Amino acid sequence: VDRTARNGAEERRALRVLVADPAAGTRLSLSVTLKGFDPAIEIVETQDGNTTAAALVANRPDLAFVNVHMDGMSGAEAVAVARHQGARQLTILMGDGVMKHWVDLSVELDAYEFLKKPFDADHVTALLRSLKRMREPLRLLLVDESDQARGTVRKIFERSRFSFEIDETDAGRHALKLLQLTSYDLALIDMNLTGVDGLETACQAREVAPDTRLLMMSTGSADSLPTALKHFGVEALLKKPFYIRDVEKVFHKIYGLRRPYLMNALTPETEAKARVAAMR
Repeated sequence: VDRTARNGAEERRALRVLVADPAAGTRLSLSVTLKGFDPAIEIVETQDGNTTAAALVANRPDLAFVNVHMDGMSGAEAVAVARHQGARQLTILMGDGVMKHWVDLSVELDAYEFLKKPFDADHVTALLRSLKRMREPLRLLLVDESDQARGTVRKIFERSRFSFEIDETDAGRHALKLLQLTSYDLALIDMNLTGVDGLETACQAREVAPDTRLLMMSTGSADSLPTALKHFGVEALLKKPFYIRDVEKVFHKIYGLRRPYLMNALTPETEAKARVAAMR
């Protein structure tokens, strides 16, 4: 089965969501919100830690709402156990209050968000919209003359929560030809290209592929670039070296997705921990 067919099947498959909470009222409220967003969503409910860990491994949900406080093993332990066994769902941790170390715990478990109960239904709906966007593959053209740099960037994008189909080239002229021949959602262009440089490539790309979103990469100081880049239709600048979290911040912004509270709460120290957790 080719990748296009697999991606099509993935898009058609209904979302599978685990709701893990000891309170029947919370499980019911979340289930109603989920079904209100999409009646086809498949929901699995659990109310203790041991059953939650088993369900995460056996059902492999796309999304899991997990209360950190549950009988048996805690919700946090259940997520950790399941992750150790290869479960990689988008995890939303929940608690009756915002715990003192909620950021550290969320980062350690590579959670996407932490919800304080009682939750806001609009917030949950925004999370579902984000997941829907993440599941839809984006066609990306990566333009960088360094083989090593392209390999590094490819690995970062492939480990992001967003889904990408990536083509590569090492030259601006070839990138422009590809943009004329292929419909790309995004082009990520390095500033320092030989021949037709990154800015010129972006400028011409805006003409030959007006529907393709343009992103740039740059090393060193680029304090004056963001304003100039907007003139060329560039939507974001990624400063090398960048990481998975940097990519995800950019895509939340350009696609108008609600940024998780967790993403806003990260400090430089927890950002570093998050990079390590995301690579496990």
